[in-house]
Amino acid sequence: MEILIGTNHLALMAGSELICLEFAHYFRSLGHRVTLFANVAADPMAGLFKSLLGLEIVTDPRAIAPFSYDVVYLQHHVAGLFDYRLDSASRERTAFVFGKLGRRTFMESGGWRFDRQLADAYMANSEETAQRLAELELTAPVSVFYNAAPSAYFRQPPEASRKLGRITVITNHLDPALAAALDQLSLDIKVERIGLQFRQRLVSPELIGRSDLVISIGKTIPYALAAHVPVYIYDHFGGPGYLTADNFALTARFNFTGRCCERRLDPGEIAREITAGYATADAFARALGDSVLERYRLEPHLDAMLAVPPSHNAARAEKLARDPMIAQERLLAADLREHWRNAQNQQRQGLRFRHSVRRWLAASRRWTRHAARKGLHELSKLPQSFSA
Repeated sequence: MEILIGTNHLALMAGSELICLEFAHYFRSLGHRVTLFANVAADPMAGLFKSLLGLEIVTDPRAIAPFSYDVVYLQHHVAGLFDYRLDSASRERTAFVFGKLGRRTFMESGGWRFDRQLADAYMANSEETAQRLAELELTAPVSVFYNAAPSAYFRQPPEASRKLGRITVITNHLDPALAAALDQLSLDIKVERIGLQFRQRLVSPELIGRSDLVISIGKTIPYALAAHVPVYIYDHFGGPGYLTADNFALTARFNFTGRCCERRLDPGEIAREITAGYATADAFARALGDSVLERYRLEPHLDAMLAVPPSHNAARAEKLARDPMIAQERLLAADLREHWRNAQNQQRQGLRFRHSVRRWLAASRRWTRHAARKGLHELSKLPQSFSA
């Protein structure tokens, strides 16, 4: 099959970007041909798509004809950028699936005209998101994919209890109190920090598997659950701390973001809670059974996506042409694209300026060292006594 994955941005290693990477990887493994579209594409994600999958990211919407694909997955309101007129390359039917990754921002919201006219199905990242979609009285079915993890992350639980010797912290928005707590803990425990503030790297099954504890929120949590690694949920929303039998259902409903309770602690409280509660959290993680974990396995959700019954494109094209709100949503999509691309250009200019400053400072340091050496050489020629 020909599959299109469309999103707003593929640049940083973050949740929505990793969803696209994992979707594309699985579809390619089945032998399907995948096209990627994003308004903004940059390293490190653009490089990962190229190196891991051999895929270049298309950034010009004029190069995309959605009706020429068998399956289209779209997130972040890029649907309004494309041309839906029928031509010789158009399929008779296409399955359109809209991914919804939250409910708090415009880019993650649902119920817009393009969604309603095109969607054969919706995939929500959490039960909370699915509930919001249900309130919009959509006609297409909604399923929850739970930010699921690829099967490579799933491991058998260790029989013996663990000792807390290695913490892996994965975040792009580190809470200051958590940062201070980690500094305290790192005096006795190895702490590996991954994210924008430290270094960006692709999370792997091996990285999760060698961790005694994962501290994170959102997309990372199913990776740890699948590997039976204890999880401590705390970040810029605060959080419940360790996942336990008492808080698992509520925390999962809110996509493991910490918004289930938004509990705030000071650094000392966080550090003490991490050390004191570890044994209980480890026992809970090792005891998680398949009845809970299977919902967090990605591949069945993607198989279900590929099995979504497609709708007639001719009927869709006619409805889009008649809908008076479509033109306004196209303007919204174009404005969103312009905003993000302008922000990317400004960032690039800022990076070029910072690179120029670094080069100037490096050159200045070289000149200073050269001048100092030359000065010392000339100084050696002077009389060695400066007394009057």
